[in-house]
Amino acid sequence: MATLEEQFNIRLNAFLALTGMSPTTLGMLAVGDPNLLRQIERGRSPSLRTADRVLEFISACELDSGGARAPPRQRGRARPATRARKARRGGAMTKNASDKRTKRATRLLRVSEVQARTSLGRSTIYRWAAEGRFPAPIWLSERVVRWIEAEVDEWVRKRLEKSRGGDASAIRN
Repeated sequence: MATLEEQFNIRLNAFLALTGMSPTTLGMLAVGDPNLLRQIERGRSPSLRTADRVLEFISACELDSGGARAPPRQRGRARPATRARKARRGGAMTKNASDKRTKRATRLLRVSEVQARTSLGRSTIYRWAAEGRFPAPIWLSERVVRWIEAEVDEWVRKRLEKSRGGDASAIRN
């Protein structure tokens, strides 16, 4: 049986291999430390909080596209695609490549962000979600809960319309 650290490394390496994302990019996007994975390779054990943040990022990427997603575009000159990278991506150009570029990414909100957008308390948000009066959360792990931004924004918009008597002109998009 593999230890937790070994399981973490296996999941991390599988994600990197599947997406072709560089370890530096993953470290920067997940926890803001581009050297994290280099340090892990050298024997540093990440804290549980750091490992949770990395796994949460990987799960969010997998949720966004129903599988692993390609890394976000970086500034500067694009790297020329090698045969190995093209093979991992499934060819030079997929038939849905233009759709992927125009589709807006799904953003997940933390409970603190939901509180700020709705002016509701934490316990009210959870209670109303359980009662069906508020958008249901997504459980990324047993302790990590997120809400879909579009659903929360739609709920706020509907509440504003209801309080204004259907006058949508008073609502800012």
